[in-house]
Amino acid sequence: MYLALQNPNDEFWRDKNELQEALRELKLFQIKQTNSVFLSAYQNLSNEQFAKLVKYCSVISFRYNIIGWLNPNEQEDTYNSIALKIHGKKSFDVSDLQEIYVSDDSFVNDFSTKQFKNTSRNHKIVKYIYSKIEKYKFNYDINVENDSYTIEHVLPESADENWGEFSNEEVNRSIYRLGNLTILEKRLNRDAGIVRYDAKKQIYSQSNCSITKAIPEEYTSWNEDKISARQKQLAKDAKSIWKIQF
Repeated sequence: MYLALQNPNDEFWRDKNELQEALRELKLFQIKQTNSVFLSAYQNLSNEQFAKLVKYCSVISFRYNIIGWLNPNEQEDTYNSIALKIHGKKSFDVSDLQEIYVSDDSFVNDFSTKQFKNTSRNHKIVKYIYSKIEKYKFNYDINVENDSYTIEHVLPESADENWGEFSNEEVNRSIYRLGNLTILEKRLNRDAGIVRYDAKKQIYSQSNCSITKAIPEEYTSWNEDKISARQKQLAKDAKSIWKIQF
């Protein structure tokens, strides 16, 4: 069972698509703190209750670990307490998770300033974030496992103050902000490169991703204020996507 929790494609989860998706998310987030509560829940709850708990923990992990970057030790203590409670009562109450559920206000604030440096793991996480927002806003499915999609930096990583409406300090503050990133087909990303924003707008308009096509439609120019405005809007969408009703 422990091994199955690390493998979303295990036979345990065959034909349980939503459960598999939640386990894939937890694997992407590299979450281990849930192991105790999942083992207890699988042994003591119905399949339906177990699946709900896994999905709740994925939402909590995104808010708490990925965006909030909060102390995982406190989170693990809560999960261990819930595991013991499930073992004793053979039941689960979603309100038990409330103390590690990041509030909407804190989540929106954290999301609005979040940066993701260019690492292979962060690349996957940003693709995941944009695929979820694309599905939520435009009902378009993007397969995050598909290598034909990649992450585009509107303000390029190699940019300096000559690229556009940015000082050197603004460049350093802005490059890795989530609002400066988007998802784009690899074939188009090759053309985007380090060209100016006016040229990038033409490229983005060819994308199949509505969230990327919307950039030139909503922003005639690109600067730090525009990045902040876009990221704040994304944060509002994220609040509705990664949410638990208590």
